[in-house]
Amino acid sequence: MAQVIWTQTATEELADIADYLESYSEKYARLTVQRFYERVGQLASFPEMGRIIPELDRSNYRELVEGNYWLMYEILSDDIILIQRVLHQARDFKG
Repeated sequence: MAQVIWTQTATEELADIADYLESYSEKYARLTVQRFYERVGQLASFPEMGRIIPELDRSNYRELVEGNYWLMYEILSDDIILIQRVLHQARDFKG
């Protein structure tokens, strides 16, 4: 089972998403963050479950889609997965 590590960038992006959603509904914000953590938790057992990101064309960079958001992650080794970004699909992940 791999260790899943969140980068500071991804952690801050998730907090920003939660803050934004909380202004509409605390319950929805909490459920959304919970769904992110559940999806990411699956990566420990199934690191290649995400789709290779076509724009990067590197097999170790993958994405999961959760609702309207991308969870971009990097497989560093069989033992380490790094969550790189959490972005709304309307945003350009390269920017």
